[in-house]
Amino acid sequence: MTTEAMGRPMGAEVEQRIAAMVAQVEKDAKHIGVFSTGEQIAIALVLDRAELFPHGGYTMLEAVERLGPDWIRAALRVQRRRE
Repeated sequence: MTTEAMGRPMGAEVEQRIAAMVAQVEKDAKHIGVFSTGEQIAIALVLDRAELFPHGGYTMLEAVERLGPDWIRAALRVQRRRE
């Protein structure tokens, strides 16, 4: 099943969504809790802040596996734009 078929937006839409969530959490980290588990993981990875992983427990590799290739690529693009 593709990511689109699972109801997740693709490409630029995902990047914009991740970038907006990252900006919101950068302003106030307690906003992290309003996002889904996958979104929290993407935010934590973009910000390189493992303490933001949900439920206090994902390794970096578990987080990458949880997001899947489409979201990882989008998160990487967001992170690279921030550098």
